[in-house]
Amino acid sequence: MHMSLIQGGIFSQDAAIYCTAQWTKLASTADAHPAGQGTIGEDANMPVGSLGFVLSDVPLVGDVVMASHRLDMPANASQVLVRLDEVCFPVGAVAHRHTHCGPGIRHLVRGSLRIEADDHTQVMQAGDSWFEAAQSPVRAVAMQRQGVTSFVRCMVLPVDWQGKSTFALMDAKDGQLPRLQVTHRHIDHILQLDAG
Repeated sequence: MHMSLIQGGIFSQDAAIYCTAQWTKLASTADAHPAGQGTIGEDANMPVGSLGFVLSDVPLVGDVVMASHRLDMPANASQVLVRLDEVCFPVGAVAHRHTHCGPGIRHLVRGSLRIEADDHTQVMQAGDSWFEAAQSPVRAVAMQRQGVTSFVRCMVLPVDWQGKSTFALMDAKDGQLPRLQVTHRHIDHILQLDAG
């Protein structure tokens, strides 16, 4: 299975689309959280300006494709959980070193965020996307001096994580530090996988 991030519009490619988690920016957001709303669909067509996290049998290609990654799925899974959520960081917020139990693509919709992984550090600006593998440790630091930083994330998870946070700190002592970022879960969707 592949996850591709596309910018909205009419999309056509010879691919089996399993589902699309769509995020559309709200008309007036300023520093509001969430900054958008999520829906789930079965094709890759959506309003212009929307973001679509498309699960398909092959990687999507074309002008509207912003990122595409192969996802390693559990060998005998008959279903997975598709989660679309949004994380908002006020000034000074830090997501201390942590992991998530499923892979996925993130897209920064406003602000600036420093991502510190085991093998690299990168500063993301609004419009940038990145992929995080399952159980891949990362630390995220909000870099803006005013307002908020937020990203939209789509992950594929085991179904027993439905309704539960996947945020797992690497160091228990970090749990005593302030957690200023706020997560808004848009969608937890159970996707049936083809048994054949």
